[in-house]
Amino acid sequence: MADQNHPNSGIRVLFRPKVDPHAPSARPEPELSAAGFTADLAAVRRRRAEWEATADPAGPVAAAEVLILRHREVLLSGARPEDLLVLGTAVDEAVERFPAEPDLRLLRARIALEVHRPDVATEALAAVPGLVDQPPGRVLAADIAQFSGDYRAARAGYRTAAREDPRWETTARLAALAVTTGAFDEADELYTAAEDDLATQRRSFAWLRVQRADLAVAKGNHSRGRRLLTDAERAYPGWWYVAAHRAALEAAAGRHERAATGYRSVLAVVDRPEFREALGAVLDAAGDADGAAACHAAALSAYLASVARGEVHHLHHLAAFHADIHLHPGAALAWARQDADLHRTGTTLSLLAWCLHRAGRRDEALAVVEEAFALGAADPLLQARARAIRQGGRP
Repeated sequence: MADQNHPNSGIRVLFRPKVDPHAPSARPEPELSAAGFTADLAAVRRRRAEWEATADPAGPVAAAEVLILRHREVLLSGARPEDLLVLGTAVDEAVERFPAEPDLRLLRARIALEVHRPDVATEALAAVPGLVDQPPGRVLAADIAQFSGDYRAARAGYRTAAREDPRWETTARLAALAVTTGAFDEADELYTAAEDDLATQRRSFAWLRVQRADLAVAKGNHSRGRRLLTDAERAYPGWWYVAAHRAALEAAAGRHERAATGYRSVLAVVDRPEFREALGAVLDAAGDADGAAACHAAALSAYLASVARGEVHHLHHLAAFHADIHLHPGAALAWARQDADLHRTGTTLSLLAWCLHRAGRRDEALAVVEEAFALGAADPLLQARARAIRQGGRP
């Protein structure tokens, strides 16, 4: 059973993957409609089918455009890692045919980062001379730096790109970096500035409102978070991504029945194990032990199957599951160490410190917390965990 009293309660349930696949692309994407998610997804699928039927398969530009549309479709329809991995293979095949096509390399880098492979992303950007000196490549290089814990390099890259080619997408990245490094007021100002650059881009506006809602909730302002999510829902109706954040907010506020309803609606569109885990947590809190156990078993099975295939994007889910949901300190530590060994960032070190704390190894946990702070990390979850560990809270 999940411990509803430990300091992660009301924080970890916020849907926040280490790489948000719905973050703005380094390659500007046109908004598709004002009708909402369902209409946009249908439009992307129709456009992709039209390109596949009419484009010249021997041309690099056409090949890149079809794959970019497939990527957009994957993100809209759920951003499931297994779909991203299949698409990554298709991009690799196109790269073999058109190795000098920059859009293919940019797309490969982004997909690699979305499945937690910064090494593959770095290799993709390095394959075309001068690519990282252009704004889209520079932004993706900064994304890799942020994902790898080099926050100073990430900030420098984003700022340079913003000077060369000012875009709301880059401003939003600077805002996310400000959250990561604990500059919360600056983050909200930057998100506001990014919104000011939008006109009729409803999906982008909704995404920005979700980020601001997450920040408000992390700072303890649930009412502001609720208002911002309502704005997002009105701007871009029917998007499962907003619904998942709404469910997380309801869970954080202790409204377990509403949260369960929300997660079920999300799972009807996007069957991802982290949503099943989240549903299990709120069912557990609502007293439905059998329902919670079924959800948690399904989530754990999916996480383990992914790792067995050699994938790394669910390592942090496994660590957190065994630290917070089904307490198994040894397993939690093993998964957290494996994740931190791949890339030592504020996020991975925060989770490793928490797993050490849950295992009763407070001194080691404190040392890891200090390592995270030394990187410049200071996001809300890291700060909450650091307070609990320093106060010697019961694991």
